[in-house]
Amino acid sequence: DLLYHKAMKKLGFNIVLLGMIASGKETQANILKKKYALKFVESGVYFRKLLKAKGSTGDLARRTAGRGNAGAMILMKKFLIREISKKPKNKDLLFLGNPRLKPEAQLLKKILNARKEDFFALYVTLPDKEVYKRSLTRKKGSMKEIYKVFDTEKIIKARIRFHKKQVSKTVKYFRALNKIKIINGNQSVPKVTKDILKAIEEYKNKSLR
Repeated sequence: DLLYHKAMKKLGFNIVLLGMIASGKETQANILKKKYALKFVESGVYFRKLLKAKGSTGDLARRTAGRGNAGAMILMKKFLIREISKKPKNKDLLFLGNPRLKPEAQLLKKILNARKEDFFALYVTLPDKEVYKRSLTRKKGSMKEIYKVFDTEKIIKARIRFHKKQVSKTVKYFRALNKIKIINGNQSVPKVTKDILKAIEEYKNKSLR
């Protein structure tokens, strides 16, 4: 058991894992969770719950996230503050698929700065053609129900457009802070993992200096 505990070491900084649609973020996040002591912060799960919620919060979520756009900033802010304040002492946070908008990224940095905490971001790329191919494949498979709703060609197209227009601003922001590594997602899962681990270890060594 000692070996297991040794493997589950804290990084000393939080991870932001972003990426194009169907780029395998969840797969990679689960691999990272086995290697490091991480707690997931998934805005996707939060917004999917809100899409079913009654009342004005649910309405707001449906008007935004339900149409392939980003969730409303006010909902995201509430979510980030809540999740960061619940952070366990023995783990770092892994933000899976969020923050996607630049104002959300700025907010995340502000909250973490106030807590004297650091973060490192990764963005997994994928060509449009591959996005369609993977998205439509997972729609046919036994994947989560949510993909059957989200992955229609029309919504995939809207989501790709959103990524190129909006998420690219977030990537640029993290790049200016020197806190992001772009990962090629159009390769085998082990190869993507290898690139991600290398980037994390390099950042860790740099922050220890």
